[in-house]
Amino acid sequence: MVRTKHHNRTPKRYTSRRHPPRLLVTGLLLLTAATLCGLFLSYANWRQLSDERQLKQEQAAQFAALDKRVAAAAQKKIDDAKKAEAAAKAAAAADEAARKQSAGQHPDGTVSSSICAVTIPSTLTVVINKKHCFSPLNWAPSDLASVQGYLLRSEAATQLGAMINAASAAGMGFSPSSAYRSYDNQVTTYNTWVAINGSQAAADTVSARPGYSEHQTGLAVDLQTSGCALECFAGTAAYQWLKQYASDYGFIERYPVGLTSITGYSPEAWHWRYIGVATARDMKTKGIQTLEEYLGIPGGDY
Repeated sequence: MVRTKHHNRTPKRYTSRRHPPRLLVTGLLLLTAATLCGLFLSYANWRQLSDERQLKQEQAAQFAALDKRVAAAAQKKIDDAKKAEAAAKAAAAADEAARKQSAGQHPDGTVSSSICAVTIPSTLTVVINKKHCFSPLNWAPSDLASVQGYLLRSEAATQLGAMINAASAAGMGFSPSSAYRSYDNQVTTYNTWVAINGSQAAADTVSARPGYSEHQTGLAVDLQTSGCALECFAGTAAYQWLKQYASDYGFIERYPVGLTSITGYSPEAWHWRYIGVATARDMKTKGIQTLEEYLGIPGGDY
């Protein structure tokens, strides 16, 4: 018998590197990605908040600077108005003092026989009314300029031109119908009204005597629209525009409704007087309608 030789076969053991399961790797990658995404979002949110804070701080600084500029501008307007008011009152006081001195030094009338004489009629706030006349009576301004063929003192003419242009742009056009009138012109005008009204007393309610007319200052202008002048002017849109904006150009309505006892004249919606922008705005702010009240100067009848 042939014996078969058996060999003990031991299974070979193969050693290999162990690799983590794919699921674990994928999880780690996702976790890492999520962490990075979270960090990015946190950074982005922080950056946005930081930018918003910086923007708010910059805006706050800009608003604070703007508030200061607005406050400074408002204060300047107030200061300018106060200065203008003080200057106007000082000029009026100077006129009155000069008038009294003139009356005392020249009782025989070598300068003026009237106690109403205003010897400094060139100031922008001069009051010429039935109690205050020119001295000399035929005084005339030396700086007249033309606006659409009508004469006014240079500053008043410039402001009237600007006001006419602004009103025209707003669809509220108007134009002058009368402006500067010399003493001799006023003689003719007044005599015409005496003839129309039948008496001097009646004419005195609508027209100034020669030497007592604001038109002689070169600071007064009568206005009209294409279809209206004189009494009907009060019913126009142009008149309403003037009541709102004329002070911005230095003009006031000189003879308002209901104040005849102060001004001495019946209402004249068409008659506007230049007194300077600061003074006109100050009067409007204070609700004062007449120069007599604003400057504390007597008015009324002769």
